[in-house]
Amino acid sequence: MTNGWMAAKSLLAALMLVALIGGCGSKKDDKWTRGRPPVYRAFGTVTYQGNPVADAVVTFQPTSAEGGKGGSALTNSQGYFEAQTFESGDGLTEGTHRVAISKVQLVDAQGNIVTEIREPTGLREKNLVPKKYSDFKKSEIEVTINADGANDLGEIVLKD
Repeated sequence: MTNGWMAAKSLLAALMLVALIGGCGSKKDDKWTRGRPPVYRAFGTVTYQGNPVADAVVTFQPTSAEGGKGGSALTNSQGYFEAQTFESGDGLTEGTHRVAISKVQLVDAQGNIVTEIREPTGLREKNLVPKKYSDFKKSEIEVTINADGANDLGEIVLKD
């Protein structure tokens, strides 16, 4: 009888564990995720002067405040990016977004690239792509995100 009782307890414990794990697999619903608008995968590439732009910051701003949230991305060595709104690579909210793209380096007063800041005096940002692209209105780039699937934004070509 003791072996049967132990087996029943073990089976009950295993079933409870399965139920707990099954409950954990559901979509997060906590105070940080509750009420988030849906987002849809969005990706593309950035090029300038015929070359991919690595380490550029791509920022997305919805044109309508109704339900939209801003997003961002960082390009890889091939200029490729996957947009995010809340979590890495999750995508963008539906609708039209203005796009700003920037890539800067810090330089000292002599024009030398600064990779480690020891004293912040005399440093300035040097734009590595035309500065107009860092402004949502001046960049004149807009993308539309659709709810019906992945949104390939294609190649965003920056020009002088």
